[in-house]
Amino acid sequence: MVSIENNNVKIEIGNGLLTATDLQSGTRWRLEEHSLFYGGSILSSEDWPLDNFENMLNRMTLKRFVLLNGSTLMVCYDASGAEISYVYSLLPDGFEVRLLLNNTSKIETISMPGSFAPENGGKKLLLPIMQGIQWDGRGQNISEIQKSGGHLGFTMQMYGILAETGGLLCAAEESVDSRWWYVKDNDGFRVQNLAVASLGEIGYERVVRFHFTQPAITAVAKRYRQSVIDAGRFISWEEKIKTRPYLECLFGTLMCFIGYSQDNIDYVKQCKKLRAMGFERALIYPVEFNTYSLGFKMGGLPPIRLSDEDIEKIKAIGYDVAPWSWLNEAIENKSPESTFKINRNDEKIFGWQIDDFKWFKTCTPVMHKHQTKANKDRLKAMTWDHFDVLGCTTIGECYSLTHDAHKGKALSRREDLAWVRKTLLAGRGADGERIVSAEGFNDLFSLEYDIGSVKTWPQYGPWAFWPVPLTGLVYHDSIMHSWWEVHNYNSCYFNRKVKGLHEYGGGRADLQSAMDALMGYPPDVFPFGAQYGWTGNGNETFTYRFCIDDECVQYALKKALPVAKLHKKIGKLEMTDFNFLSNDGWVQQTTFADGTKVTANFSNMIENNIPEVGTLMPHSWKAVPE
Repeated sequence: MVSIENNNVKIEIGNGLLTATDLQSGTRWRLEEHSLFYGGSILSSEDWPLDNFENMLNRMTLKRFVLLNGSTLMVCYDASGAEISYVYSLLPDGFEVRLLLNNTSKIETISMPGSFAPENGGKKLLLPIMQGIQWDGRGQNISEIQKSGGHLGFTMQMYGILAETGGLLCAAEESVDSRWWYVKDNDGFRVQNLAVASLGEIGYERVVRFHFTQPAITAVAKRYRQSVIDAGRFISWEEKIKTRPYLECLFGTLMCFIGYSQDNIDYVKQCKKLRAMGFERALIYPVEFNTYSLGFKMGGLPPIRLSDEDIEKIKAIGYDVAPWSWLNEAIENKSPESTFKINRNDEKIFGWQIDDFKWFKTCTPVMHKHQTKANKDRLKAMTWDHFDVLGCTTIGECYSLTHDAHKGKALSRREDLAWVRKTLLAGRGADGERIVSAEGFNDLFSLEYDIGSVKTWPQYGPWAFWPVPLTGLVYHDSIMHSWWEVHNYNSCYFNRKVKGLHEYGGGRADLQSAMDALMGYPPDVFPFGAQYGWTGNGNETFTYRFCIDDECVQYALKKALPVAKLHKKIGKLEMTDFNFLSNDGWVQQTTFADGTKVTANFSNMIENNIPEVGTLMPHSWKAVPE
């Protein structure tokens, strides 16, 4: 048995067991032997994991350990004759784990370093899926490997574990070459980070850091927030507005999706009706498509493209306008072959299909080049820019050797990430003022954009995954977290149940507005326009429409207005605390830096005797002070 120790942390290893003890709380965390894996590539493409990825992974076994000095320890494992080595180093409130490069040349996936569990008592996991999830292990057996970004991926480079006496935060260094694995099986439930190959090999040292915290959601989130600040990847609204004063218009706004398809309506008249209902600010999108070619239809209609005159009239109302910047994919046969990303097998990568039109993924430098040129043309009239998909993830490696931007060598994910960041920054326009949003909340882009999307419904009680505002506790005073545009208050055409764990979608104005109030974010409505959906027959699409006078739209706008007013008050502020007020999870409260407390009742029952609030009706909320 050997150990390293400082005033707060002790790491011990011996008899095949590695433990880390929080000396302040006494909580002892054990590295679970059944979570130590290595193997081949777990990716079937640049985006999605294989269904049978576990068949490609093998368990490694402890081989030796070496005390390097009083604060560092090297631990080595056998991997079919190769040796995988980690260095554990003490931190003031935890420890760092660094994966060394020796003997990893033929290995493409390695645990970082595995999963930890409290030695005594139960646990809950905090997973940054959408706005955040608390999971106590309920539900069916499941094994999911996810990337950073994507609707079901990790929105932040972290996870947390809550024990009875202490918490543990895992924060990964920029993890574009890693995956996040959460599991429930015969060994229990767990979560861990996996290092994955860059251009076919591990290639560089990987680092994760573990920090001890109090056993509370807020404590874990705030420790991660400090990690982000320390890494220089956090900028507050206050700091942003000093250099980009136009962002002031965001607070108290309405996220106003008007559909991808051109409709035969008077968009200006509809906006004037919206203004007459009391919405002083609105983010109207999209008013046109910013993409490589427009020769396609969606549900039988062409992409939306408002006239210059109408765009100026909408802006004169006081509303902001954005294009739909769809740059990550291009239509086959309508763009030069040099546009497309190439995989290891020298093939284009399929991305999307609408009716008979197929899109394939573009090489990231092409996106930046197109966006820069578009800024000088029609996009000059825009006051913000919304990017389809870019916030979900990086687009991945490109193995072409002939593309101008990386001629003679493949493009790595880290290089790809840099180009995506450049493209998002280009979305600010020539003057650097424009608001930037993108589908998907992903803190790999915490310095580059202002709004990310996709949230899950607030469902508790018997549900296995309980949504919690992790992204808000970390980034509320830096990035807005909206709904996916088709998941607005009044539209239910894209609703999904995720393996019985949770649901996400739109069309539930009461629940969604209460969630937005709790999280201190703007409301989201589809008040007018046309959009396509799928008939269920292959790739066949249909069109659906909304008008501001529709009953469901009027109800959604009624629920949205007080949320917008609350956002005007607290939208720039740090979310300082979050708590469940009932054991079944349905009643919750957030606190903001000015002392405002927002309490929400997501249940179907009236809740009485809530401190400082009194009675809350089902699916409702109240802010104190008002």
